[in-house]
Amino acid sequence: MKRVAIICTAVSAVLLVLGVVEALTNYQWSAGDQDPLFGNPRILLNDGTTVLIAAGFLVVMSAVMWILARRKESSDQRQP
Repeated sequence: MKRVAIICTAVSAVLLVLGVVEALTNYQWSAGDQDPLFGNPRILLNDGTTVLIAAGFLVVMSAVMWILARRKESSDQRQP
């Protein structure tokens, strides 16, 4: 579980960096490139915004995995 948490944390960090770079450059790298969010044609987002949303989900999932890994690690130590 700890390995998966480490990998998920690394991927979320990379996505956060890419999303922040896109936001700081005012989306100049992917200007005009818009995709619908979850297939809804009424919600068009830039790719940088989509990356930030995905990174946010991964950060939350990483935090949950770290909590579960720590809980499992502490419960294993109590048993003889």
